[in-house]
Amino acid sequence: MKYSYFATGLFGLLLPASRATCLSRNPTVSTVNGTYVGKHLESFNQDVFLGMPFALPPTGEKRFQRPHYINQAFAETRNATSYGPACPQYSPPNVFGNDVSEDCLSMNVVRPAGISSDANLPVLVWIYGGGFDGGGTSDPRYNMSGIVQLSQEIGKPIVGVSFNYRINKLGFMQTPELLKEGSTNAGMHDQRLALMWIQENIASFGGDPNKVTVWGESAGAQAIGLHMFTYDGRDDGLYHAAIMESGGPSGAPMHDLSFYAGFVESLAAQVGCTGSSTMIKCLRAVPFEAWQAAKTTSLIWNPMVDGELWSDFPSVLARKGKFLRVPVIIGTNSDEGCTFATKGINTEDELVKSMLDYRRYNIRPPMAKKLLELYPDDPASQPPYYLNPDPVVFPDQGLLWRRAAAIEGDMVMIAGRRRVAEQLTAAGAPVYSYRFDTLGYGERWDRGVGHFQNVAFSFQNISGGLGPMPAYEHYKVLSEDIGRAYISFVYDHDPNSSRGNDSTLPVWPKYDLSKPQNIVLDANGSYVEDDTYRKEGIAFLNEVGSNIQILA
Repeated sequence: MKYSYFATGLFGLLLPASRATCLSRNPTVSTVNGTYVGKHLESFNQDVFLGMPFALPPTGEKRFQRPHYINQAFAETRNATSYGPACPQYSPPNVFGNDVSEDCLSMNVVRPAGISSDANLPVLVWIYGGGFDGGGTSDPRYNMSGIVQLSQEIGKPIVGVSFNYRINKLGFMQTPELLKEGSTNAGMHDQRLALMWIQENIASFGGDPNKVTVWGESAGAQAIGLHMFTYDGRDDGLYHAAIMESGGPSGAPMHDLSFYAGFVESLAAQVGCTGSSTMIKCLRAVPFEAWQAAKTTSLIWNPMVDGELWSDFPSVLARKGKFLRVPVIIGTNSDEGCTFATKGINTEDELVKSMLDYRRYNIRPPMAKKLLELYPDDPASQPPYYLNPDPVVFPDQGLLWRRAAAIEGDMVMIAGRRRVAEQLTAAGAPVYSYRFDTLGYGERWDRGVGHFQNVAFSFQNISGGLGPMPAYEHYKVLSEDIGRAYISFVYDHDPNSSRGNDSTLPVWPKYDLSKPQNIVLDANGSYVEDDTYRKEGIAFLNEVGSNIQILA
């Protein structure tokens, strides 16, 4: 059953002039609020509409609140040729060459040029990652023109969409007062309202609101995974398929209010709100400059169980079958742990201590000791996995760094990927799983195929992420094959439907519990593998996931 939500109430950095030429007749589109004029990119034969607000400015009294729907129309034609500001984050005040502002909730659309409003093209929506701490649609690595251009070339054109959402302490301020007024998890509500805006407006851009695929990486993928559990898996028709890269309902732990109390008190003290009987009112009155200057610990402001979006931890809801069933592509990179592993670990005692403190996962000593048994000290079977069976160690990182990378990579990313694939498959949803195994251009060989290295390939990145040609022609080929698979999935919910005889990818198998398999995306030759590696360790992590708040 679908519920009415309106009744109740990109593409990366702008392309330089050498790549984008304004025509005398720039495109216009009429949304429910008014008309926007966009920009034509001649070299891509695309129209783009940038920086369109999808919510009222979340400033002043609206700071921390869930986003407010724009319920007024405007008569004049408004400009949509540059990105809106990035949302405030744990970073310098200028993000990817773009301003930062609280008034940051904006939408970007890139489409094939000249399509009509009745084109009904499938829609691919990007949700950026960054640990719920950073990120923005102006990041040039998230340039949607590449994958939209590929869709045009293969005869399966799509509409690409991206949007900003609040992050860090403005997006995930969690206090008893905010919980009472329904204002926790503001960043997740931003995402939902953005998806509602797409449902209401994307047809005007030539998109099909009934064929929307959400796509995210890292925290963006985790957000998608969490959306599957909102309102106990209720289908609001906001999206119809998902692509989750290096994430699912895992990664950042979900804590209760007591966890945030000390961080909120520290923040309040810095901006002069200590002792206020109405702390939130005081925090809302703090000038933005003072607010932005206040220092807080990074990677702590995360979604929490609020009794509304989530009635319980997703791991509990999963056991009850309370999640949305949609077709999914999900995967991780081979050496995620090389990115997340604790450095300077030389002894088992140090490794146990690091696990007890690791990312505030609430790991207990018996769990840590069990993980030592399941992940023995054998560098020949630890990341970077492409070095195996070479038992090399990296003293500058710590004698047990590779062991820590094996445990913590599975803990943060890889175990959750397998669990999602198993749960959705058991529930009857089509799942296609991958392992990305190509060392990125310019990446250090001793860091392996770490976190985020796949993103340039997915986006058909034209800014150099795939390396100089022709030396890295095989990278470009893999990138196009991945893009073709994604576009096929957006169209047909099957990554194989547009493979073509020249594809370097084998047939991508649908996940099967009797014989679980991944496609391995390798520029030197992709292949299919059994998804049974590190079986005992990953099974243990998934078994205790709810206790240590890995899978929330």
